[in-house]
Amino acid sequence: MEITPRLVYSTGLSSKSSLLDETLIVLQQIDCGHSPAEVKAMALEHDLLGKLTRNTRKAVWKRIHARYLSDGNRVRTLARMVVHAPDRRTRRLVLFYEFCRSTLVLRDVTIECVYPRYAAGYTGIDRAIVQQHFDDISVAHPELTKWSPQTRDKVISNILTILRDFGLLRGTQRKQFARLYVPLPAFVYVLYRLAGDGITAPQQVLGARDWKLFFLEQADVIVLLDEATAAGHCTFKRQGNVYTLDLRYPSLEACVEALSGQV
Repeated sequence: MEITPRLVYSTGLSSKSSLLDETLIVLQQIDCGHSPAEVKAMALEHDLLGKLTRNTRKAVWKRIHARYLSDGNRVRTLARMVVHAPDRRTRRLVLFYEFCRSTLVLRDVTIECVYPRYAAGYTGIDRAIVQQHFDDISVAHPELTKWSPQTRDKVISNILTILRDFGLLRGTQRKQFARLYVPLPAFVYVLYRLAGDGITAPQQVLGARDWKLFFLEQADVIVLLDEATAAGHCTFKRQGNVYTLDLRYPSLEACVEALSGQV
């Protein structure tokens, strides 16, 4: 019997947090037709990202590549979606979603620690709450016990900063939950991203954990599916507890082409 390897949390978030501006510059160059290798050369050799030292350039590029460019089949699709996003919020939520997909600790903390606190009606969250969450899951993730207190504190601090930078939290010291509005293009992008993972049945879509990354409950997903249907991106119908969902586009690439063509 094949044993599925346990997913391990990385300490990568102990440095270089959001990098929003730098990521957008990279994706703009890719959308213009440059390959990731060519953009890397621009970043390291020609200071595309405005970093003084080569070591800093390499560190920044490494983070951006790990978060957004490691899947070569989707790089241009992501670049098109982000560069041609209809508004800043859509751009940031798409980037946040891809960041969470590539960074397990960020995804899990948001879904398993931050979202439940939001859903329970609390106004915000602080480091102590995430520290306690790490303590609670240390049996499932024993690597956490090997992190130094300084590393753990930096990871937690950066997670909260990232959530603020991407619009889920606000504030500096104690982070408060922001009023998060999910634009339809961002929702549709995630809908088709999930479809690429094989999540297409109505009940699967409604119950997908990833919606919690945007603080969405099932009722919110239903409303957004209705909006997506009205906009022609899918056909979602419900009769009592019976749901049907038909996706209009055959792939994420076709979806992004349609979304970016509407800008």
